[in-house]
Amino acid sequence: MMTQTNTFDGFTINLFQDEDGDWLAHLVEMPNVSAFADTPQAAIDELEIAWKGIKESYRKHGEEIPVLKMRSLSAN
Repeated sequence: MMTQTNTFDGFTINLFQDEDGDWLAHLVEMPNVSAFADTPQAAIDELEIAWKGIKESYRKHGEEIPVLKMRSLSAN
């Protein structure tokens, strides 16, 4: 699993290789945002394209773009 948040507005990326050898990447907090490719980097690049397209669709329809809610790190 790989975590990268800079390009994806704070969302976490899950990156793994499936049984067919394809690399799959998706946003953990939004699993319906996903992409696949032959290499890990290509899967991330495709995911970035998908995420930009989804944000553009939200803008086009006047909808609020999802944001990652801050997690509380307080220890009780």
